[in-house]
Amino acid sequence: MTDSRISSDVTIDGDIKGTSTITVDGTVNGNIHSEGVIIAAEGNVKGNVSAKKFVNEGSIDGKVSAEDAELKVGSSNKVAIRTKTLSVEPSALLSGKIKCGN
Repeated sequence: MTDSRISSDVTIDGDIKGTSTITVDGTVNGNIHSEGVIIAAEGNVKGNVSAKKFVNEGSIDGKVSAEDAELKVGSSNKVAIRTKTLSVEPSALLSGKIKCGN
């Protein structure tokens, strides 16, 4: 499997499905379903994310379903999140609902 990257000059209006890790440096207006999803510091997602591993360093507005979720320093998270494990770093903005555990 090869990881995929959506560069900072790209905007995608529509859903994305993959089998590896997708890193978003640009903007996605739609849902993402993949093994792993990383929203980089300049990345922006407006839609739902479904992944085994989710990492946000940028901005998301939507629902997240992941086995493992990490909300990094400076990230903006307007989410309804369902995850087995959740890590929230200092200064990560979090607004929404959380369901954590089995």
